[in-house]
Amino acid sequence: MALWSTRAVIEQGALTLSDWRVMELPDGARHLVGYRLENNDGRVSSPVLDLEQKTLRVTTSTGRLYLLSGAPGLNSDAMYVWDQWIKMYSIESWSDVTDSVWNEHLALPFIILRSS
Repeated sequence: MALWSTRAVIEQGALTLSDWRVMELPDGARHLVGYRLENNDGRVSSPVLDLEQKTLRVTTSTGRLYLLSGAPGLNSDAMYVWDQWIKMYSIESWSDVTDSVWNEHLALPFIILRSS
């Protein structure tokens, strides 16, 4: 399976990830790993700048917006891309911090809006 460059943010600014994970590098940088629904392929994001816990909307250092769809999961395409990415950048250690991100999301109050 080959890896390829991503389209520019101006061409594809928002992407939806399912079966997503959040990986943290020793320097504290966090990256999303998941299955990109728009193109049906695995994806590793640039470093996360902002993660909105309530909506699971993530902005990365390139300005791209990721919408995390559903609960975290594992996808073989996404994990293949992650494995190749860490080799390409000589990353020797990382932590999967997905559970803490998901638990923070679940701990937020749920608001039901009712129409009149």
